[in-house]
Amino acid sequence: MGNPYPSGLKKSINEYFNTAAFAQPVLGAFGNTGRDILRAPGAANLDFSLFKNIPFGERVHLQVRGEAFNLFNRANFGFPDSGVPDSTFGVINSVAPGRIIQVAMKVIW
Repeated sequence: MGNPYPSGLKKSINEYFNTAAFAQPVLGAFGNTGRDILRAPGAANLDFSLFKNIPFGERVHLQVRGEAFNLFNRANFGFPDSGVPDSTFGVINSVAPGRIIQVAMKVIW
């Protein structure tokens, strides 16, 4: 086994780690790679909400809400493909949703 993160490696979604460091073991044999040697890209996310309660009498009020998920619209990539025989080995094929903004109103009594 080679080094999955050699110096000078430029991580990208097309090759997140050095795929040449791995080989498919022969049929019926276990590989010699340890657990947890690969890491996925981290997630950075800020969710934000703002709401206002407007009273209508003693027991009833209207709530107006504004919510934003992934407020700064940062790309949060998924896990790279870890199947050695796959043609997409080491490739990141997924991403979390971008910014989502919603506005809502509800009556609470």
